[in-house]
Amino acid sequence: MSLERVCDLINQHRVDQENVYLLLDPVVSCNARHPLSIPSLTKALGNEAVVRVARADMVNTPELWPALVCLARPEEDMPEQASFSGEHAAMESAENRRYVCGWLLSEQSSEVIASHIAQECQTLRPACKETFAPWFEPARLALLHSATKKAGEALGPIRSWLYPDARGDAIQIVGLPPPDQRVIPAIVRDVQIFTPHVIQLLAAWRRLNSSKHAYAPDCYTGSRGLPEQAPSYAFNFIHEVHQQGLRDSADVQCLCLHMAMIHPHLLLHPTIQNDVAQAVAGKQQLVSRFATYDDYAWQQIVAALPPARSHS
Repeated sequence: MSLERVCDLINQHRVDQENVYLLLDPVVSCNARHPLSIPSLTKALGNEAVVRVARADMVNTPELWPALVCLARPEEDMPEQASFSGEHAAMESAENRRYVCGWLLSEQSSEVIASHIAQECQTLRPACKETFAPWFEPARLALLHSATKKAGEALGPIRSWLYPDARGDAIQIVGLPPPDQRVIPAIVRDVQIFTPHVIQLLAAWRRLNSSKHAYAPDCYTGSRGLPEQAPSYAFNFIHEVHQQGLRDSADVQCLCLHMAMIHPHLLLHPTIQNDVAQAVAGKQQLVSRFATYDDYAWQQIVAALPPARSHS
């Protein structure tokens, strides 16, 4: 459902005894006069309506901690701020970072929800130097949702989480009962590592998607900027490229963008395999190598690959 109708979607899934929460990320700036700014929401809904979600990586800047806003208590109608949030989320659907992170439905209090979100940021962090995983960001939620059928286990006391996606829709994750012993799959932690690269790739893909090539008939031809499963495609491309040993950021983005725009199975072609191997060995930069290929060269490469399923 479109973000402009987010109130309809909330009402459709909400039960009488549930609170409706709005999660905002002040790391993304919002004009203080905007009705969705923290000062405006506090003034309109009261101090008790806004609870902060602690960020272990921002101990000295609590003003940048996510804000959990209670829009409506059980059996209360939603205020106009709910509609504002849907409109704002739709406006920023093409942005790399989002101020509006989603709408949460739960019978539990703001304090319980905020505490759980903060704790999950520790639980889902990668087994490396990162000490914090901001899994509540829409891009990370979208990848988490596509990476595992058990994404709902992360919700804990949250029965339903609606997050804005890159196409201007509101997507629902339904909470799952906690297992007796929860195991976090490696791919879930990989999501937290690769999300910044995915965001960068999606932005480039969106910008270049109007460039159509006759030799790439299976590329996305829709009118909504990106295909529906774009975050999942982007994550899979990056994950596959990393498995080849490619680490240079520019080369990773270059290869993945060609996989998105020309053919998803470029790595099956011997020429591309050799190019990647040379780049991994530090003998050449893939960006420079690809720059030497003209349309005819790409046409020959694509012709030697098996047909690809259209992103459309």
